[in-house]
Amino acid sequence: MQTTGFPHFKPTASRAQNGVAMIFDLEGFSNFFGQPDVHEYVPTYLNKIFTAIDICIFGGNAFWLNDELDGDPLIPRPVHRKFLGDGALYVWLPQKNKDVFDTNFTTYLPNRLWTIKNHFGEINKSCVDDIPLLELPKRIRFGIARGTIYELSFAHSKTKEYIGYCINLAARLQSYCKELGFIVSARMRISQETIDKHNYLKVVATKIKGFPRELVIVDKREFESLSDDKRDDLFETL
Repeated sequence: MQTTGFPHFKPTASRAQNGVAMIFDLEGFSNFFGQPDVHEYVPTYLNKIFTAIDICIFGGNAFWLNDELDGDPLIPRPVHRKFLGDGALYVWLPQKNKDVFDTNFTTYLPNRLWTIKNHFGEINKSCVDDIPLLELPKRIRFGIARGTIYELSFAHSKTKEYIGYCINLAARLQSYCKELGFIVSARMRISQETIDKHNYLKVVATKIKGFPRELVIVDKREFESLSDDKRDDLFETL
């Protein structure tokens, strides 16, 4: 019998896979969305943001910098991208016939997202001619994690969804400390050499719901700009 409503998943999820999840959020998107005639500009703005992220990760003309960013053949395309209303979820799985990621990918991805976080103001400025609104989102925040992912398939569609530990963690990291635009789980296994080179810092996040005492990597300058009370409340230094 034909049924209506939400499509059903197949009864069994995929085997557990080693995945990487990235979730970003646009701070101030609700205020942006509340301005007059905003429906004329929201698609243009979101397209600019998604294009900038793709260029940062995969290479291309960085229109906000008037510069060309190199890509990397070892960086796979995400298997899943999902719009979340004021941000998006990206999911990566290892390339075909591999169970693990190339270390170039797990280093390169956070570095490129760190770059776009730092240049978010320039991206907004590049939108002025197309989006004549006063209140654009203030900043972009990234949460990045690595771990178990399961693939869910729909019974009568090729569409897939993804669930798993690292997706939940990426979501919590993105929203954990709103003054930090970049929090990466140390499960990404970024080398100490890279941490030192990019002025990152390893600290312990102590109050992530469901993830007690999570070792994370943050932007050192952002972290040091937090108030003492905020740092003491949410983190422990090593």
